[in-house]
Amino acid sequence: MKNYLTFQMRISSLFYSALSLLFIGVFVLMSNNVMAQDKKDTTKMSISMNVSYKISDGIKHVKVQATRKENKKNVSVDNATSPVSLYLNEVKATDPSTGDGLISKLFLNEEGEVTFDLPANFNSLTSGLHEYTFIARMEADPIYQEAEEQITIADAKITVEYSGKDSIKTATATLMEWKDSAYVPVRDAELKLFIKRTFSLYPIGEEGITSDSLGQITSELPLDIPGEADGTIIIVGSVIDHETYGTVETTNKVKWAVLPKVNADMGRTLWSTGKNAPVPLIIASCTIIAIIWGTIIYLILQLFKIRKIGKQKV
Repeated sequence: MKNYLTFQMRISSLFYSALSLLFIGVFVLMSNNVMAQDKKDTTKMSISMNVSYKISDGIKHVKVQATRKENKKNVSVDNATSPVSLYLNEVKATDPSTGDGLISKLFLNEEGEVTFDLPANFNSLTSGLHEYTFIARMEADPIYQEAEEQITIADAKITVEYSGKDSIKTATATLMEWKDSAYVPVRDAELKLFIKRTFSLYPIGEEGITSDSLGQITSELPLDIPGEADGTIIIVGSVIDHETYGTVETTNKVKWAVLPKVNADMGRTLWSTGKNAPVPLIIASCTIIAIIWGTIIYLILQLFKIRKIGKQKV
């Protein structure tokens, strides 16, 4: 009986020893996997993302810029192969009833940027919202680690009014934000007024002017600035990169008396462009070119004749 108990104790001891070794082996394997995964992740480069928001005449845009560190400098991420996903309020699948969740997926361009033009039904889906949180997220990439950034924007709008009475013409921009249940003026915000030109915006008014208690700024328009061919100018009121509202921009197209200067057609003169060169000069140039090429071709033909005659004599 005693031998039987001793044998049973040995079997139990061996069993628990084997079980302990098994647990230790599993733990070591798991630790190695975690360390390998960590090592794998650290080989990927980290990136930083910046999210900005713009609303222009009611159309909303979200822009994402991605950069990485290279030689202690920030450079654009121009070689990512994974798309950037843009979400509204939550990282989840799209909720068609509220618009929350995934909005779109797009790839970064060569400058490390991507602009999401929010769909036409975005405003109707989010009509009850007056604060938006946009979340930009890039999933695991072969080169870069996962990255995520977000921005929260409060609802705001700008109106632009024009006054053309007498000889003084002015433009007034008003900035208003949603508060409680209505739009109210925003005081001490840096507003800007511009006149839209073909390739840029022409600033008018004082630099760094801020809105008054009515949320307004007013500037005189230069009377000598030419308008568009249809007798109008486009006045732009905007607040740029505001920490609460992002960039808000509104335009107003108004009638304008100063028309753009139309250059008269230039006649056929020596200083005109090629299509307006004088006819005698064109004829003379073509004749000289024809004579030169004719002479070259004649000389080449004579060389062939001389070579042919030389072979016949031999």
